[in-house]
Amino acid sequence: MIGEMTPETATKDAMTANDDCLRQLIDQAKQQQMFLEMFVRSWVDDYRCGGGTVHCGKGCRNCCSLAVHTGFAEALAVARQLSVEQGMKVADYAVKLRDLARGVSELPHYLRLHRDEMGFCPLLNEEGACGVYPVRPLTCRSLISTRESVWCGADFTKVAAAERDAFLAALDRKVVSFPSHYVAVLQESGKELEEAGAQLMRSLLGFALYGNLGVLAHLCLHHDLAGAALEGRDRAVSVIAQAGFDHPLLLTVS
Repeated sequence: MIGEMTPETATKDAMTANDDCLRQLIDQAKQQQMFLEMFVRSWVDDYRCGGGTVHCGKGCRNCCSLAVHTGFAEALAVARQLSVEQGMKVADYAVKLRDLARGVSELPHYLRLHRDEMGFCPLLNEEGACGVYPVRPLTCRSLISTRESVWCGADFTKVAAAERDAFLAALDRKVVSFPSHYVAVLQESGKELEEAGAQLMRSLLGFALYGNLGVLAHLCLHHDLAGAALEGRDRAVSVIAQAGFDHPLLLTVS
């Protein structure tokens, strides 16, 4: 009978719908990244024309010791770009972080442990540059420094009081997200775009995923988190738990 639905047709239609969901999420993430990239460049140009200094540049990787958290779509886009070697490095990183985070419940403790114990981002190449630069997440794109790179990896609990006070006094409070030296408006823009990505995921799948970039990419690569997410929140939560990453400081499901 012409037009009759067969099991094979139904399966193909479901696969097409699933592919379309992931495509919409990734396409939106790409558009957001392009928008933020243009905004950052325009802001930096204006700031420099006004006499300000931005210290970010290729190879200044101290910020790459910080914990990078992002939305599911951006992490999936990164995971799909990784080579086998990069995927192995990400897996090692994720497992190490999972074990390190056990027993940790406070965000400042987690962030300090990450900086002190995890080393640099597993996606840096041998030259110290980002190995996934074209698809790096909004979090990385929005982190623009108004001070020398040495401050991007500084632990202020270990900085002498006089030096810390001098650093704070020199910050341009009209520009930075005080008491950090990073540009506030760019970070705020990145967060707004991330929330828009989360809203799209909620509308398509009924929930949103946010968390550590390396952990999310590892789960996408080695535990088919994308496939699980398409089956629904409960299935995604189950996959995360089975892999041992059900920790609120590593991943959140909303």
